[in-house]
Amino acid sequence: MDQAVAGSFKDLTVEGITREAGVSRSAFYVYFGDKEELLLGALEDLVSSHQSRLGNCWTSGGDPRRGVEKAIYDISRVYADNSELLGLAFETATYDEEVREIWSVLLETITEGTVTEIKTRQREGAIDGSLDAQALAGGLVLMTERSFQVHLGQDDRSAESVAAEVTKVWWAALFGATPQPTESTGAPDPESEMGES
Repeated sequence: MDQAVAGSFKDLTVEGITREAGVSRSAFYVYFGDKEELLLGALEDLVSSHQSRLGNCWTSGGDPRRGVEKAIYDISRVYADNSELLGLAFETATYDEEVREIWSVLLETITEGTVTEIKTRQREGAIDGSLDAQALAGGLVLMTERSFQVHLGQDDRSAESVAAEVTKVWWAALFGATPQPTESTGAPDPESEMGES
């Protein structure tokens, strides 16, 4: 499907999909009723293959900033590797109820996992306990989704550069300080920030 998704999902045809895949239309219809069913299947496969990481992707122990950084970098790579599919899903979710439901469940899973992680770090004293974990998680997840959609789905930026920028926002929101990127990788360096706190 990846080779046939350069444009809008509305412009995508079964004929184009089968031509790019090198299969006959009759073979396509053995497995899928239409292009929407193909998209749903591909999206469900992607979500299920990363399900364990989506809701619980912060590493435990050590510097909590590193856990946030790793989670964002991991998810940015998944998004970059599947940007065509996820771009189609984002577009189609605006008018297709089934795709919208899968997309909503995906965001809810990530948000709920983030709420749990924020509350854990609040109990440990790493994040200000007065912050509303639900509101903070919801805002950060939606900001990240939009950043990935624009910069990884449309701008041809690297997953690492986008993740570095998004990580700065997460760190500022969660820990109250804007991290500085390291000179060698461009990734934020929490060690220098921890000394300033």
